[in-house]
Amino acid sequence: MRAGKLHAVTGVSRSGKSAWVKHRLGDYSRILIWDVKGEYAGVTFRPGSKRDLATCIKGLAGKPGAVAYTAASLADFDYFCRAAQAWIKSQYMAGKCCALVVEETADVTSPSKAPDAYGILLRRFLAYGVDIFAITQRPAESDKTSIGNASQVHICRMTLDRDRKTVAANTGVPLEKIEALKADQDAGRFDYISADLGRGQYRAGVLTWANNRPKFTPKGAVATI
Repeated sequence: MRAGKLHAVTGVSRSGKSAWVKHRLGDYSRILIWDVKGEYAGVTFRPGSKRDLATCIKGLAGKPGAVAYTAASLADFDYFCRAAQAWIKSQYMAGKCCALVVEETADVTSPSKAPDAYGILLRRFLAYGVDIFAITQRPAESDKTSIGNASQVHICRMTLDRDRKTVAANTGVPLEKIEALKADQDAGRFDYISADLGRGQYRAGVLTWANNRPKFTPKGAVATI
């Protein structure tokens, strides 16, 4: 089974980042989400406590299903990450790839390295075939491990100069390209840059909507980092 990939996803609210992640999740039948805002619909289970989460993880060991956990407290994050480790291993033992989504990492990490169980997920668990989507509005306030270890980075519009400079410094994507990203909510048009850090390449694109479905269209040539 292939190794997993770490996707760092960044951009302000309503810049198109969650639309991209939800679009990508259509490729998976096994999904676990740290769903801070309760914004992921259509999941199989939405446990309301750590005990319920443990029951879901045990019941779905090696099986398909989507679980979104909206924690009562951000202090639950370490527990969630430990539960995720057990769930990922069970999918690996079943020979299945899976997806782990962590919404708004700035809420539960700091600009230093990723904390404890979450850091272990980022550094060690890709070998178990999990694709991790680490999402944040504030990259300057999030852990460096997410972008530093990422295979791919999806960049949407950011309003703060500090955040734009953080992403540019950690990816090699030119700052002026990041500064030029726009998000027009009225027109339903959102710029993005997708960077493949393994290949040292990036490409701009635009998200539009047709029949309430997202359409991601690359524009321009692939550029070297």
